[in-house]
Amino acid sequence: MKKDEQLELNIKYTLGKKVYWFLFFKNHIKTILLLLLLILAIYFINTDRFELWLYDIDSNLTVNMLTLWSISLFVGIIILLLVSTFEKYHQHKFVLSEHSFNIRRGFFMVKEKVIPYRHIQNVDIEQPYHYRIIGLAKLNITTARMDNFDDGKTNLIPIIDKVIARKLSDFLIQQGARGHNNINNNDIL
Repeated sequence: MKKDEQLELNIKYTLGKKVYWFLFFKNHIKTILLLLLLILAIYFINTDRFELWLYDIDSNLTVNMLTLWSISLFVGIIILLLVSTFEKYHQHKFVLSEHSFNIRRGFFMVKEKVIPYRHIQNVDIEQPYHYRIIGLAKLNITTARMDNFDDGKTNLIPIIDKVIARKLSDFLIQQGARGHNNINNNDIL
């Protein structure tokens, strides 16, 4: 999403591309380091010294066969990491409807939270240091009912692109103010 684009109603939004890559590296750093060691092993396999060592052990194995197995293992692990990150990334989506803010969580067990705009009192954007470096944020929404959105966690959206968070925050506050004004005008009439 570009900085000058506005949020539109009835469209499913994800948390941003930066979130995907943040989750990828955060959740799989150990595996990525092991993959780097696998790359070193592939390099070592293709050196002359390894070829001499290989002939002493077993004549059925070839350097090309070991290289192919190693590259296949590398590609398979990368595909598994990308798919598992995709699953975690697509667990959080949100939709802005005409009267409410809808948040969907989960992949197999889906939970949906519907927050009417008129209940929204405050929207906070938090940026811990490691989020600020790469342009991410946490989004907290305070409602009139003081809901506890995530079973003890205070963040409604635990990680989101900063640009999307600012647009969403502005939109929610604007819609919340509009809802409060309509209620107050109806009370006067």
